[in-house]
Amino acid sequence: MTFDHHPDPAIAFCIEVEEIIGMAYNRRVGFDPEPTLDQRIERAMMFRVGGDMNCVDAKATLREIEREVITR
Repeated sequence: MTFDHHPDPAIAFCIEVEEIIGMAYNRRVGFDPEPTLDQRIERAMMFRVGGDMNCVDAKATLREIEREVITR
C-alpha cells in the first residue's frame, strides 16, 4: 500500500497521518471541505506499521482520530 507522498512507505504513511490530522481538525472546527476524510482514515488503518516507532506513534494518533470521527 502506498500513499504517494514519499518513496519510503513508512514516511509516506506518517505524512498521510499528518494530513488526516489537519483534515480532522478542520472538521472539528466546522470547516469540512474534504469529504474523503472517512475513506482516508479507513485506508490508512489498513497500513501495517511493523517496527518503525514513528509509524507506531502515527497509528496510535490515527486510532484516536478514527474514534473521534466514528462517534460523530
